[in-house]
Amino acid sequence: MADNSDRVQVSREKIKHLLVGSPNVVKGTIQLLHTTGYAEVGFWSKPVKAGNLGESGDVVSVLIR
Repeated sequence: MADNSDRVQVSREKIKHLLVGSPNVVKGTIQLLHTTGYAEVGFWSKPVKAGNLGESGDVVSVLIR
């Protein structure tokens, strides 16, 4: 049986997820992704105003995975 030192490390490129929408929709989507086991709620950035990325009142939250 091989020990951990014999395993090859695979380098994976990180992907950035952006959620843009109303605060309720962004929060709900983060919760849904947590429920499905994709990403912990705490891994997402704090939602901030989306500015030109969205419509008036939208926020953006980022996950780097």
